[in-house]
This record gives sequence, C-alpha cells and structure tokens, in this order.
Amino acid sequence: MVKRYDVKSVRSPQGRFSHVGEVAPGARIYYLAGQTGNPPEGEVARDFAKQAEQVYANILAVLKDCGMTAANIAKLTVYLLDPADIEAWRGIQKKALGDVVPASTLLIVSRLARPEYRIEVEAIAAKD
Repeated sequence: MVKRYDVKSVRSPQGRFSHVGEVAPGARIYYLAGQTGNPPEGEVARDFAKQAEQVYANILAVLKDCGMTAANIAKLTVYLLDPADIEAWRGIQKKALGDVVPASTLLIVSRLARPEYRIEVEAIAAKD
C-alpha cells in the first residue's frame, strides 16, 4: 500500500493531494497510461463533468483489473485545457477517489491528443 506524507517544512497542500506517496520496498509499480473521457463504447461527451467522470471510471476500472483500488494510487498527473474547470475537476476527483489523496500535479495545457478531449489523467500505482 502507499503511505502518504505532508511535509511540514513545505507549504501545506492547498488542494486534495499529498506531498509524497511512499511505495514499500518490493512493491510492484504500475504506470497507467493517460486516461481520457473515452467510454468503453460510444463517443466522448462534450461536457467537461461527464468526461472527467469517465476518466476516473476508466482509472478505477484499470486498477480493478490489476487487483487494486484507488488506495494504490501513488501519483496522479492531471492535464486540463481550461482553468475554469478546476473546481469541477476537484469535486469529481474527490467523489471518485474518496479519502485517497495521492501526490499529484495539475497542468493547464493548450491541447490534448484529440480536439474533443478536455481532460486527461495519468497515474502511478503500487501493489504489495
């Protein structure tokens, strides 16, 4: 499992994340490819919230297939197109991950792989 730390000598996280995610020696590391709002079947929704919900559903499905849960996430990297979506993203991530607060990085980018994508999230997870 991942142990999380907030370092007292560094500014407290302003959002829902930890400064550090420690992975135990001998744990298997999983690098999840960036997930977008693509559902297993169908088309990408235009709505940001629907895309973000699908992103986290995809991440949780990948973790489940690997015998893990959100608690196994050590690090997230989140790519958004529009800073106006940050608040909605925070709420959606909180709902999807519950009490899990991985180390994370949020980037605002000018474009993702396809023009309809508004969010992409990649993850690093660990399993003992």
